[in-house]
Amino acid sequence: MVDGMPDASRFRNAVTPLIELACRGRKDCVIRAYGEMVDVLWKAGHTVAAVRLETLWNQLAQSHAFALLCGYSMGHFYKDAAHQAICRRHSHVSSDPQSDSATVH
Repeated sequence: MVDGMPDASRFRNAVTPLIELACRGRKDCVIRAYGEMVDVLWKAGHTVAAVRLETLWNQLAQSHAFALLCGYSMGHFYKDAAHQAICRRHSHVSSDPQSDSATVH
């Protein structure tokens, strides 16, 4: 984070080596990652930073193969109208009303 926002360069420098290490040079390797940092930012009221982090993940997906699964606490997620900005950055959204959570990918 730089000035309260996820930094693109720092993000790439931290995440890219992890994806490459997990694939260990194998072709057609798809990593499945679980992320909760967006929810942490969202719960803290940093919705703009949360949307920015989602954007950084999507940009990384242009150059590296991975499936990102994100978990959100629905109680916090729907308190702000900006939740649609998060949903638009995912291919699927599913929720579990019994656990008050949602998974998006």
